[in-house]
Amino acid sequence: MGKSAAHRAIRTKFNSLLVIALLTVPAIAQQPSPTAQPPALPVYDIVSIHPHNPLDENVTMKIRPGIYAATNVTLKELISYAYRIREDLISGLPGWAASAHFDITAKDSDPNPAQYDKLTREQREALLVPVLTTRFQLKAHTEIKTLPVFDLVLTKDGPKFKSSPPPAVDPDHPNANKRQFGLLLNNYELTATSISMTDLADQFADDLNRTVIDKTSLTGVYDLKLKWTPDEDSQNADNGATDRPPDLFTALQEQLGLKLVATKGPVTTLVVEHAEQPSPN
Repeated sequence: MGKSAAHRAIRTKFNSLLVIALLTVPAIAQQPSPTAQPPALPVYDIVSIHPHNPLDENVTMKIRPGIYAATNVTLKELISYAYRIREDLISGLPGWAASAHFDITAKDSDPNPAQYDKLTREQREALLVPVLTTRFQLKAHTEIKTLPVFDLVLTKDGPKFKSSPPPAVDPDHPNANKRQFGLLLNNYELTATSISMTDLADQFADDLNRTVIDKTSLTGVYDLKLKWTPDEDSQNADNGATDRPPDLFTALQEQLGLKLVATKGPVTTLVVEHAEQPSPN
């Protein structure tokens, strides 16, 4: 596996585990008070960054409440993680941002587990943004561009999956009923529970290297399974290998009653205005 592929695999593995471990969300959200202030987010106030040893090709990533640690990562990869944006949608970076590799550890010196439990997945990843702005002097802004995309739509026979069952009711805490959103991706076999079509579309964007927009009009959450063979493996497979799953496009239609339609649409991109290499500490 090439280095970029290894990074994608690690990120996919991490995202899958993170979703399973952390994304337990209220089934019925309470409306905040008009005067309520959003709670302050935790801060990584202890940060260590060093150039990575070029003789070591291992790539690691460890994330848990109050700590982010990664080895052999580039600034471009860190931006992709922190801003939840694909690397091909980031522009304006200097050349070293994709070639210089770093070991980074960011910690919260006094983590509050209860505070971290309340964070969304997006908020957890965004905790790295202040580290990038202070240590890499990163300045960036978003721009909407019209780019090639895929629309995720229903086939005439779809959908071929079921709505998730309602969450269990706790009579003692009626406003705390929860649904468990789980997603596991292992060797191009996806198993999801209580997943929305928007989240499913996002899951395929990295593999396809193109934004996928949910156009199914399905507004619920669903349990489903999908197994496919990546394009490069499909092209290299022996003609007699009939037990291999189909490619992603075919698998979506046959197994889920969904279809990817190539078109153009608005895509959020990230434009980097400034970045500097950090001084080691």
